[in-house]
This record gives sequence, C-alpha cells and structure tokens, in this order.
Amino acid sequence: MAALGTIRPPDEFELGKSNMTQQERHGWIIVGAIFATMFFIWGGINCGAVFFVPVLNHFGWTRARLSVVLSAGWITGGAAGPLIGWLADRINPKKMMVTGAAVTGLAWFALSRATSFAEFLAINGLFGICVGASTTIPSSLVIANWFEQRRGLAMGIAFSGGTLGGAAMTIVANYAIELGGWRMGYATLAMPIIFVVVPLILFFVRTRNAAETGDAVEGREDAQPRAQSVARTIDLPGLEVSQATRTRSFWLICSAQLLGGLTLGMGPHFVAYLSGIGYTPTRAATVVSLFFLMTTAGTLLGGPLADRFSARWGMVTTYILSSLGMLGLMEASHPIALAINILAGGFAAGALAVQMPLVMIESLGLKRLGSIMGITGIFFTFGAAVGPIATGRIFDSTGSYGIAIASFFAMVLMCAVAIFGCRPLDREQGRVAASAPPLPL
Repeated sequence: MAALGTIRPPDEFELGKSNMTQQERHGWIIVGAIFATMFFIWGGINCGAVFFVPVLNHFGWTRARLSVVLSAGWITGGAAGPLIGWLADRINPKKMMVTGAAVTGLAWFALSRATSFAEFLAINGLFGICVGASTTIPSSLVIANWFEQRRGLAMGIAFSGGTLGGAAMTIVANYAIELGGWRMGYATLAMPIIFVVVPLILFFVRTRNAAETGDAVEGREDAQPRAQSVARTIDLPGLEVSQATRTRSFWLICSAQLLGGLTLGMGPHFVAYLSGIGYTPTRAATVVSLFFLMTTAGTLLGGPLADRFSARWGMVTTYILSSLGMLGLMEASHPIALAINILAGGFAAGALAVQMPLVMIESLGLKRLGSIMGITGIFFTFGAAVGPIATGRIFDSTGSYGIAIASFFAMVLMCAVAIFGCRPLDREQGRVAASAPPLPL
C-alpha cells in the first residue's frame, strides 16, 4: 500500500505548478527573442555616431545640417508614440513588431542607396516610427502578458539588448565602413534585422490567448472573481494629471527632462569629436562600445541604487556622476579623462533612464503614471531633437565642441538641482488639497 501511495496522480497544486513552469519557460524564450530584437534594431540606431564623419565627408554637409537628419527620428518617434500605444492596445503586438522590424530593415537598405538630403531626412524620420512600433511599447505589452512575479527582471534583461547591441554593432559597423564605405555599413545593419529578427518574432513571439490564461488559473475559479472585485476597489496612490500639473515636482521633472534631452546633443558627434582630438576611427568606435557596456551596467543597477537611497537621492547622485562624465569628456584627449567619461557618463546614461519613472512615482504617484510619463516625455524628446542640431551649429560657428560640452555640464548640474527640489507624494498631495477651492455650503 505504501508503494501504491508513492505513485498517486499529481494533485491540482502540482499540476498548476507544472503549468506555471511551462508558461515561464515559454516566456523566457520570448524574452530571448525580444532581446535579439532590441540588440539588432536599437544596436543599429545606437551606433549611428560611426557614420557621422564618413557621411559628412561624402556629401559635404555642415554638421548642423546632418544633425537635423539624425534628429528627425526623435521628432517622428515622439509624435507617433501615443498612436503606437493606442494601436498596441487594440491589435496583436506581434503584428506591429513584425511590420515595424521588416520596414526598419528595408529602410537601412534604402539608406545605403540614398543620394540626397531629402532621402536621408525621410528615411530617418521613418526610423522613429518603425523602431518604436517594433520594440519598446509592443515588447513591454508582450512581456507583461507572460510574466507576473518576475516581470521587471524580464523587461530589464530584454531591454538591455539595446545598449549591448550598441556596443557590438558599433564595432561591426565601423569594420564594414573600413572595408566598403558607409553604404556597406548601412547594408550591414539591415541584414540581421531582415534575416534574424523578423523570423525570430514570427516563430517565437506571441501573446497568451484566453485559453492559456485560463489554464494558468485553473482550480482558482472562485478566487478570480473575488480578486477582480478587490482590484476594482483599489485606489492607486497618486495625483490626477490636473492635480499633478499644479505641483512643483511636476514642473521640476519636466525641466530635468528637457535639459536631460538636450545633453544628448553630443551623441551623434561623439566619434567626430574623438577623431578631431587625435583618436583613430577604430579607437573611437571602441570607446563608444565601452560606453554602451557601462550604460548596460547602469540600466541594470540604477533601480537598486534608487531603492537603497530613495529615487530622488539616487537620481541626484547619478546626475553628479553624469557631470563627472562631462568633465572627463572636456579633457578626453587624456586617456584618464576619457576613462572617467566612459565609467561615470556611461553608467549614468543607463541609470537615469530607469530612475526617472521612479522619481515620478515617488513625487506624483502611480494613479496616472502613464499619462504623466507621456506628457513629460515630450520635453525630453524635444530636447533630444534640438541638442544635436545646436551642437552642430556651435561647431560650425566656432570650430570646436568645447562650448557645447561646457553647456551640457551646466545642464546636468541643473538637472540634479531640479530633482533635488522635488517633494515626496504626501507633501504634494497636502499642498494640492490645501490649494483646492472650498466646497460650497
């Protein structure tokens, strides 16, 4: 009898446990596919600095004019973001990812054959829409659909592909440029997207259907209605958008977003700057790769830093690191200063992207986080679009990037002051309540 007891059928708990393991296994396969998607699509976008000098020399444009081209994607991507989010809620995100990835790959091929400023401008504008449609928003929805307990970890791993891709594809693109010129470099970025990313999305990425979701909660039919009923009664802490816009924290965050976006102005000029102060194109490309590796570290560690010291203090500390990176960039002709830029500036670039939403939660709450991120993100997008153009104009006028870098150093410190001035949510709620008009008797 004891022997028979050892081979009894598994109970519901064990079946549910087995199903959950199978679900997570499939979820991690999807994370791997999305990691590869981010690696090659954002990797191609992030290695754009190595094309700056070759394209500049080929067409003879000013640096400000070429910067306009490179800023087009920020403008179109920011404008299309709300529409992409609206569509992702209403159609299968997989369809968006496949279409966006396929068009992105074809656009790289088209850019490799471009012969005019208008073609460069139109194709880079298309990147802003298609890259958004194939990566961040739909990928977030797919991962959220598959994971509950380790959702943040899954997203962190998947999205780290973007900065790691920037590190790797910078080397690959630079090698292709040395072999066959910038046209071959652009074609090289297209091939893995068409022949690797698109098939991976087609065969491995999908959202769970209703039957799979039901299987995951089998045996808990009675608990589900109760859980849904409780969820409806939960009032997330935070301010409405109309209330948030009356707080000091909201406008300080908007200011930090605008200034932070402007400080990205050196991005497309980075390799050109290093080449101008004596580094070879290969050495400059290696520096960009190392910078992206440190950005990946910042992406993974920025959140724990904010958890340990509070989001506000964590972000102020990160901005101070970013200012050290700018100081290193000013004296980048010296290897030690360049190393400071890579270590401090690279880490800060990744950590800031993670910490900004945490500061918003700490000061304005969760209730309307998505809407607040969308509104404040407009300030960041505007700064990121204007920064490279202003940097190019400064160089065209002075023959140096010194004024631009010094300005960005000051802006980073201003960002630190702005975030330091943000208030905790309870204080903002108290001030909003005190400023509200009294109810009529």
